Amino acid sequence: MSAGGEDFAGGLFRRLYRPVNPAGLAFALAAGVSLILLYMFLQSVLAMAVLAGFFTDDPSGTRSLVKAGLIVIFPSALAVAAAAWWLAGLRGGNRREVLSLHRPRLTPMGWFMLIGGFMLGMYVTITLLVLALGIDLSQYTPGPDGQSPVTGSAGLVKEAMFDIANEPLLFLLVFPSIAIGAPLVEELIFRGQLFAALSQTRLGVSGTSVVTSAGWALLHASEPWLSIGLIFIMGLAFGWMMYRFGSLWVPVICHGAWNGIYALIVFGGQGAAL
Repeated sequence: MSAGGEDFAGGLFRRLYRPVNPAGLAFALAAGVSLILLYMFLQSVLAMAVLAGFFTDDPSGTRSLVKAGLIVIFPSALAVAAAAWWLAGLRGGNRREVLSLHRPRLTPMGWFMLIGGFMLGMYVTITLLVLALGIDLSQYTPGPDGQSPVTGSAGLVKEAMFDIANEPLLFLLVFPSIAIGAPLVEELIFRGQLFAALSQTRLGVSGTSVVTSAGWALLHASEPWLSIGLIFIMGLAFGWMMYRFGSLWVPVICHGAWNGIYALIVFGGQGAAL
């Protein structure tokens, strides 16, 4: 057995994904749209409540609204995850199989290599894109208090995160949303039941990875084009993980590691600047 675990052996293109979708494509599409709408609704309602209770100094400001929205991702995600679990069991579905939630057979070394390889691959991709396209990253980097660069917005979420990094208690409230809530709910929506249904059509796993990555990227339309493009590329990586390891926990954990490490880097950088 490989040092990385039984599922790690077999090369890059060993397929372990076996999609299960007894409910049919139409139901899966409706479920995916319903989960997105539920997520947006819960975030809006809870964010308004947090805004009224904790951001009384600037209750009408866009930045305050984004901060409140980041705080409530975690509870919203738990509610949507419960809905996704319930929907996957309808029409005779085995929830664990429909959502591919079985535990991958990986050792701690396997997880370390997988997460490390994913992180390294994304940073190499970003570096190559920056060099090939001559991108000035300062145009996409907020100021120490989340100010927009002179060339325009660096993205509502990114600017809010740089601002939040100056407030340790607020950062602690937001971190579970960034590292756990968002990865869990986004992977359940885009690479859960919907992924299983689409991959059994002519799209196959490859085409499904493209379609779901595009949908996931469009969900972040408030961010700059560079961020949207990188999210699309990351979605393709998560689609490969589904194909290769057959478990939704693999993209969920890699997604969480990416978000969590990025948030800690932002927080650490702001702390160093204070």
